[in-house]
Amino acid sequence: MLPLSRRALAVVLSLALMAPAAWAKSPMPTWHPAFYAAPEPSGADVTAKDITLRQIVKVSVGGERVRLRLSNAYGDKPLRLKDVHIARRTTGSGIEVASDRGLTFNGAAGVTIAPGAYVISDPADITVVAGSDLAVSVYAKDPVPLKTVHDIQRGVLYRASGSLAATAQFPAETIDIGIGNAFSFISAVEVASAKPLSTVIAFGDSITDGYGITPDTGRTWPDVLNARLRDAKLPVNVINAGISGNRMLHHGTWARFGTGALTRFDRDVLAQPNGAAVIVLIGINDLGHAKSPESEDYVSAQDLIGGLKQMALRARAHNMKIYVATLTPFKGTVFKDYYTDHKEAERQTLNAWLRQSQDFDGVFDFDRALEDPARPGWLRAGYDLGDHLHPNDAGAAAMAHAIPLTAFDWAK
Repeated sequence: MLPLSRRALAVVLSLALMAPAAWAKSPMPTWHPAFYAAPEPSGADVTAKDITLRQIVKVSVGGERVRLRLSNAYGDKPLRLKDVHIARRTTGSGIEVASDRGLTFNGAAGVTIAPGAYVISDPADITVVAGSDLAVSVYAKDPVPLKTVHDIQRGVLYRASGSLAATAQFPAETIDIGIGNAFSFISAVEVASAKPLSTVIAFGDSITDGYGITPDTGRTWPDVLNARLRDAKLPVNVINAGISGNRMLHHGTWARFGTGALTRFDRDVLAQPNGAAVIVLIGINDLGHAKSPESEDYVSAQDLIGGLKQMALRARAHNMKIYVATLTPFKGTVFKDYYTDHKEAERQTLNAWLRQSQDFDGVFDFDRALEDPARPGWLRAGYDLGDHLHPNDAGAAAMAHAIPLTAFDWAK
């Protein structure tokens, strides 16, 4: 690969100091019915070749320069990408051709990512507006293992045969959102902003990730919080590090539910550029997915308290602030065996401890923001997605508005 010139190196270093992640996702192992014929877990070794994937991402920061992070976190073979582009999106898979930029890596087009590693592109000059969509397109000529994605939430992915990374719009017959919103390889988009921004990482499970939020139109609670912070002109940006189905102390019951939160904390929180604080909402799946107090994966309120304290120690060792949120109501949930009165008692014990704890920089009471006052333990009907576990758009907004913006006065 070509060495960087002194000027290019200075640009890279300045971007590293100034650019927060404007969009991010947490890598997880691949599983998706469009790729696998068998129900999970299949263990199939799925590859693709001569394929272009175009991922739509909504950036929360505006600026004049962008760079990309790509991940092969769960790959066991090198990931070779021949062409990588970024552009402003128009509609569907369409891009504004004048804004299209072919990205380089250490001065060269294309990149090979080692198993378990990630890479950062060279910065590209492209003007982006906070809240707008970018299209990230990657082309793989040779077979690539489809091992690392972010499944289920928060985006739209298009795929087409052939080398189309710079194409204005994919041919209609090749547009495929049937594989849902699985972000293949794309880990983060960083944008150099006009003034320094501190990054706050929203860290949790599907309630943070945005289960049931409609791609392109819906907003998660981190999205709503970001909008509030922008309106208040606070120099803080929130990125979403939620994984649906995620647990704190065990890996997901299925691969698609990701590596356990205590395990991935360093990768998804402490390694974020300009990371200044984290908001942790995790634990409901630890309670819900445990079959009984006698099962191997049983987790008590005290176990969750211990895990949260460990996160606090690790955050503060990196000079990061840590906020926690109370676990939200789940009584009556439609998911089989997820709710029991015993699990509800553990949730109440944890929440009571959180409300009086001095171990964190703040506690946000999402439980009280969402609970039906007439039916303790239940989500309010107007905030319920319909499964009595996940909040809808109104519920997500209520969570975001339960966070006082004064909690971020340190960023002024």
